[in-house]
Amino acid sequence: MYRKYSHLREMIEHCTIKYENNIAYKVKKTDENNKVYYDEITYKRLANEVEGLARAFMEDGLTGKRIAVIGKNSYEWIVVFLATVCSGGVIVPLDRGLFDYELEDQLKRSEAVAIFYGPEFKERVGAYNIVKVCTADDEFKDMIVRGQNADNKAEYDKIEIDPYKMSALLFTSGTTSASKAVMLSQDNITSNVYGMRQWVKFYETDVSMALLPLHHTFGMMQTMLFLSVGMCSVFCEGLRIAKCLNEYGVTLFVGVPRVIEEMMLAVQRKLAATGKEKTVKMVVKVSNALRKVGIDIRRKLFKQIIDGMGGRLRMVIIGAAPASPDVLKFFNDIGVLSIQGYGLTESSPVISAENETNMRKDSVGKAIPGVEVKIENPDENGIGEIVAKGGNVMLGYYNDPEKTAEVLKDGWLYTGDLGRKDKDGFIFICGRKKNVIVLSNGKNVFPEEIETLVNLSPAVKECIVYAEGDEICCKAVIDEKFEGNSEEAIKEHIAEVNDQLIKYKKIGKIEITETEMAKTTTGKIKR
Repeated sequence: MYRKYSHLREMIEHCTIKYENNIAYKVKKTDENNKVYYDEITYKRLANEVEGLARAFMEDGLTGKRIAVIGKNSYEWIVVFLATVCSGGVIVPLDRGLFDYELEDQLKRSEAVAIFYGPEFKERVGAYNIVKVCTADDEFKDMIVRGQNADNKAEYDKIEIDPYKMSALLFTSGTTSASKAVMLSQDNITSNVYGMRQWVKFYETDVSMALLPLHHTFGMMQTMLFLSVGMCSVFCEGLRIAKCLNEYGVTLFVGVPRVIEEMMLAVQRKLAATGKEKTVKMVVKVSNALRKVGIDIRRKLFKQIIDGMGGRLRMVIIGAAPASPDVLKFFNDIGVLSIQGYGLTESSPVISAENETNMRKDSVGKAIPGVEVKIENPDENGIGEIVAKGGNVMLGYYNDPEKTAEVLKDGWLYTGDLGRKDKDGFIFICGRKKNVIVLSNGKNVFPEEIETLVNLSPAVKECIVYAEGDEICCKAVIDEKFEGNSEEAIKEHIAEVNDQLIKYKKIGKIEITETEMAKTTTGKIKR
């Protein structure tokens, strides 16, 4: 039904033929008179500009080399990515949240010979002795035109892409010394694209909001996935999500839990202000009862709410961190399919995901087609390390055979995550192996399990659970939008949480703060 591409150049060439006149990207711009207009970039134009830049690489001796890209999500970022991989090079996507010393370290470790950067990085990259091109300058546009006019078309067409060689080098989040450079092949990426296309329904009429950072492997893979479908993608101005949903008629987007939760809270605040909260809850009950007998009229019943989110939103995919069951339920109740997946950079990234017919509370769905998952050394509760095998599993860590050997064994990727599988194949994440708290009596406490319960309080913005000796401690950040006595509400909620926990898991020490915790660019708390 769906095609498995050997490599990304084959995918782009095929999609250019199949979706030639479809709009691949719609980009908001301003002209010389400061008048706003929308640049609609077709698949044909995208392919021509990717080829133009790739052929410019040939002219400049960059073919097959390592090329870094850094900056905000943009069409130009994607052109650099595709031109690099389509000409046999290695793309090095860098986190735009890096400190200067981290940026320098990753450029050095990746052995990049060129960097393409957004305008905000102009001063920061000035000192590096490599090829430097700002994607917002005329130099970048001229480079594409120069390549399109170069006398090297025949040579470009003869470039052979090895789908099993390193084609992307991505750094995991962490400190400079702890970040690992993950080597992915084009086959890794296209395998994941193929699996997701079989598992989740996407349409060429969809409009996607490119919200996740493109340097993140989930953002990168979703870009390739959505291009393979022939859909249109748009870019959000900062975090003005509601504006973007309405402006472009977005039908789906991938986001981190906090973003999705904020959308839910905004709707709930509006309902409370207009006195419609109880009415909506009652209608949800009626709607769910009708669904049980095969009548689904959610999008009609909750049209006003959906219209407030652009009117066309049909699906939200949550990644990078676990989502609250309440958030998932809210969107699904009103007729916006809300699903979550699980994966990591080392698996390109998706290992498992929910879909319309495979959803179970607290799970991250089932292994997607082409991926096999098993639980290694399960305990009496069936909890063990999640290991995965498939075409999406990385080649290894660059220049680090020891760490590679620790996580890649006989083709299996040892994720470092603890979880269990039920009899139907649904996967449940319990926490990170390295985060497990081992008490003096030998009992294991999974901090993520307790954090999920604490985060259910509307007064809590985020929290982290840790141990001091055998005492379980919780640091909770106050949600500034909460109306009422936040500290009292949090303490009362934690008391309720403790009632649900067995004795050795109960929270003893509570720290309440207004200061947010340090996070990665995908919203994960740095422990």
